[in-house]
Amino acid sequence: MEMDQIIAGIITNELSIAPTRVSCYGQNFVAPKDGGLYAVVSMRTPFILGSKQSFDYDTNEEIKEVSMFIDLDIEVTSKDRSAVERKEEIIMALTSFYSISQQEEKGFKLFRNSSIIDLTFVDGSSSLYRFKIPVTATYNKTKRTPVSYFDKYRSVETDIQRK
Repeated sequence: MEMDQIIAGIITNELSIAPTRVSCYGQNFVAPKDGGLYAVVSMRTPFILGSKQSFDYDTNEEIKEVSMFIDLDIEVTSKDRSAVERKEEIIMALTSFYSISQQEEKGFKLFRNSSIIDLTFVDGSSSLYRFKIPVTATYNKTKRTPVSYFDKYRSVETDIQRK
């Protein structure tokens, strides 16, 4: 499961809103027509912190690991004042006990966000309340692949050629 899907699940659980109201960017999401709150989680470019390879002699597997750093944006939007009144709940959801348990279970760490950016604008005769909450996370990915391991070699032969 990708980081944006995990965070979308945390928001859905902690804000007690329908899963159809929280989406990951690029999933052909259609904004609800009513005035209620909805959120979109998007991932920006990840950065590699480090990588390594090792060999597990017990299982004859190569272990490849990479540590990543990624910025995500959570956009909270509503036609009514729901986004204005509940934007802080996103911060609370990301620091909740449920979020911490998900971070431990899925092997990632969310860091404290710096601000809530107001992107509210007038849309025709009404306002669209919109806020962006940047979030930073680190995570590790591990891949194990079987490797043919050679532990038996033929005996060494000495070949002396004389003239």
